[in-house]
Amino acid sequence: MKIDIYQSTKGENKYISVPKGTKIESLELPATIDPDLLNLSPFKTRLELDVTKKQPALDQDGIIKQIEVNGYAIHGAKTEIKLSVG
Repeated sequence: MKIDIYQSTKGENKYISVPKGTKIESLELPATIDPDLLNLSPFKTRLELDVTKKQPALDQDGIIKQIEVNGYAIHGAKTEIKLSVG
């Protein structure tokens, strides 16, 4: 599945992903949506989701399931780096 990702301009770790080519303004978002997600800017286009390949910072399964149910996915992206002295 190819997706386009939009980032909130108000909350740096808030994203909406949609199937490639979806017009973001055509989405019918719930009235209870986080208001930070009402102001978006393009972040990444035509990203290919493939659950057989690890994608840093993205829960691909969760995004795909949300898109299948809602037509869009609301998510964050996070990378953790752990250092230890051994």
